[in-house]
Amino acid sequence: MDDRVMPALLLSKLAIAELAKVRRPVVTMWINRYRSTALPFPSPVATRDRVEHYAADEVVRWIRARGLGNSDTVVEDLALHAVLGHESALPSDAVLDGVTALLCVKVLLGGQLAEWDAEDLLDEVDGLDPDDRFLFREVERLGDDLEVLAGHVDIMSDAAYTPAEAFEALMRQRFRHGLQDSSDPVLRPAALELAARVAMVLSGTEGAEGAVFVDPSDAGSDLLVTLRSMLPEYTDAVAVTGGADTAASRLADRRLVVHQWRIRSAGKDDGVPGPATFLTQFPGSGAPFLSDMEILSAIDDLVLQMRDGQVAVIVGPASALVDPLADREAESVRSALLRSDRIRAVVRLPEGLLVSRPGLSMALWVLGCADASIAPGDRWTVLADLGGVELDDYTTEAVLSDVLAAMGSWESLRAHSFRVGGVYRTAELLASGTLAPPRPHRGPRPRRPAAEAAGRVVQLVGEYRDRAARIDPHLTVPVEYRSAAAPTVSAGLLARSRELTVVPGNRIDAADLSESGADDAAGVVRVIGPDEVLGRRSVGERGIDRLVFTTRHPNGRYTEPGDIVFCTVPGFGVTVDVEGSSVVLAPARIMRVADPLASGLVPELIAGHLRAVGIGDRTSGAVRRGKPWRTWEIPRVEPSRVPAVTAALADLRRRRQAAEELVATIDRLTDTVVDGVGRGVLVVAEETVSEPEKG
Repeated sequence: MDDRVMPALLLSKLAIAELAKVRRPVVTMWINRYRSTALPFPSPVATRDRVEHYAADEVVRWIRARGLGNSDTVVEDLALHAVLGHESALPSDAVLDGVTALLCVKVLLGGQLAEWDAEDLLDEVDGLDPDDRFLFREVERLGDDLEVLAGHVDIMSDAAYTPAEAFEALMRQRFRHGLQDSSDPVLRPAALELAARVAMVLSGTEGAEGAVFVDPSDAGSDLLVTLRSMLPEYTDAVAVTGGADTAASRLADRRLVVHQWRIRSAGKDDGVPGPATFLTQFPGSGAPFLSDMEILSAIDDLVLQMRDGQVAVIVGPASALVDPLADREAESVRSALLRSDRIRAVVRLPEGLLVSRPGLSMALWVLGCADASIAPGDRWTVLADLGGVELDDYTTEAVLSDVLAAMGSWESLRAHSFRVGGVYRTAELLASGTLAPPRPHRGPRPRRPAAEAAGRVVQLVGEYRDRAARIDPHLTVPVEYRSAAAPTVSAGLLARSRELTVVPGNRIDAADLSESGADDAAGVVRVIGPDEVLGRRSVGERGIDRLVFTTRHPNGRYTEPGDIVFCTVPGFGVTVDVEGSSVVLAPARIMRVADPLASGLVPELIAGHLRAVGIGDRTSGAVRRGKPWRTWEIPRVEPSRVPAVTAALADLRRRRQAAEELVATIDRLTDTVVDGVGRGVLVVAEETVSEPEKG
C-alpha cells in the first residue's frame, strides 16, 4: 500500500475560485487578461460533463507565481476542492457516495485508510454496517477504485484537519457535486442555529448523556449537525431518523455518524419512548415542493407520534404555519392542531433564510404537552413576528427567553417580561384565521448595563480617533487650467468602434432576491438594480444566492470592475461598480469600457459627467425619459493622462469612504450616549465636554 500512486487532481473554474477565495468571474478574468502574457493561465486538460477542468498542480503554481487570490493555504486546501483525474467507469454519484462513506469509515475506524488493502477494508466496513443501513453498499460499489479513493480521503481529511470538516467541505459544495438538488430547501446558518438552540434548551439536557433528538424526515441532517456542534464534544447523543433506504437518507445518516451522533431508526408509525425532542424542517431535503396542506398533515402525523414529556421544534413556510390559509382543508388541520393546545409558540422569521428561495418567509413552531387543567376558553399561544428584524445573537436570546416562558405555566407566563413576543388567547386566533400577531413586534433593543454602556463609549471614542487619524488632511489634486473644452464623442460611435459596449441587465424574479444583504462568504452576490442606481437603496443591501442565479439563469451576466451601471426607467441614474462581480437587475444596464488606458474613457469621469448634464426630460408621447443612450456625449481624455485621472479619482473615493465611516462611528457614539443618559445609567461630566472656541 505504501507504493500506491495517487492520480493527478483536477479543478473546475468554480473550484479554482473557491480554492483561491475569489468570486467565480475573477477566474475567467484571469484567463482572459493573462492569455497573451509570458505567464498565461494554464490550459484545460479535461472536460467532464461539459465542464472544463484544469491540472490542479499547474493552477496552484500559477496562482502562487502571480501572487493572486485571497488564500495563503491553496496548497493545503487543494484536496478539498479538487477531483481525481484518473479514468474510472464509476458514475460521479457513486464516487461521491463512496467518498462520503469512506470519510464515515475513517471516523469509525480512527486511522489511516491507506493502511488497508481493498479486501480487508471491505471486511471492516461489513463489520461496521452489517445490516447495510448507511455505508456498506456505497463502499462495495467502488470496486477497483476503493484503494485509490481511500488514499484520497486520507489526504482530504488531513487538509481539513478532521474527517468531519472534510465531509462538511463536500456538503458546502453539495449542489456542484450533485449531492443535493439546487431546489432543496437549505436553511441559512442563522435559522439553523436558532432552531437548534431552542431544541437544546427545551430538551433540558444541554449535554446530558443519552439525550435523544428526533428528525422524522427522510433525509434531513442540517439541523442535527448544527445542534451537535452546540453539545459537548464527548456527549453520547442519540439521533432518531426516518430510516428510509434512499440515497439521500443514507447520506444524511453518514453525515450524522461523522459528527459523533449515535443513530437509531424509527418506523413511520412508531413513537419514541422516553424524553425526546423532535427537531425537523418542512419541506425537507428530497421533497422541496410540499403544499401547505401536505406540510400541516405531516406535522399532524408528528404530533400523533409525540408522547407525554416530549417537545418539538419545527421550521416551515410561514404560508402554512402563520398566514391565512385559502385551502379550507389545510385551515381545518391547523385549527385542530391549535385546539389541541400543543402549539405553545409561533415565531415568524425574517426573510432570506432559505437559500433556494430567499423571498419565501419561514416560521418556527414550538410544540409541547397539552395542559388538561386549562379550560379550552382560557388556552393561549405566544406569537412573535420577526419579519423585519435581523436574526442576531441578541434577538436569538430574546426568542429563547420568550419560548421558555411559553412552555411554562400560566403563572410563570404572567410573570415574564416578553422581549419579542406576546400572549394571545387561542379562541381569538381561531377566529382570526391567522397566527400572526395583530402588530409586528419590534426587535429587542439591547439595554446595556451601566458598565457596558460606559465601556462602549470608550470603545467608540477610540474607534473615532483611529478613523480620524486615517484621514490625511493634506490633500493635493494637481490640476492645470485649460481654456479648450474636453473632447466628447457620442456613445453610439464608441459602441460601433467597440471601445464601449452596453450590456442589458438580468431579468430576475423578485422572490429570488434576499433582503439580508450580500455576503460573499455565504455565497450571496450583491445586486444592483434601479433602486441602487437611483440611491433608494445602498449597494449591497440586496443580494441573490450565487447557486440560485447560476442554476436559474445559466446565461446570466456579472459586472466587471469599473463597469458603469445606469438606468433611465423609472428615472435616470448612473453609478460605477468599482469592485465588479455584481448582478445587474433589468431595466438597469451596464456600460462597459473596453480599455480605458488606450481609449481615454474613464468610467468614473463618464458617470460623473452624465450625472451632471442629465439626459433631458421625457417628451410628449415618449416611453422613455430623455435622449437614448447612443446619443449621449461621452468625455474623453488623453490616454497618457488616464493613470493620473484614475489615481486622483480613486484617492477621492477612498477619502469619501473614510469620511462616511467616521460619520457612522459618530452616529453610533451619539446613539450610545443618548440611550445611556436617557436611561440614567450614564452621566456626562461637564469637564469632559469640549467645544470649539468662538471668535
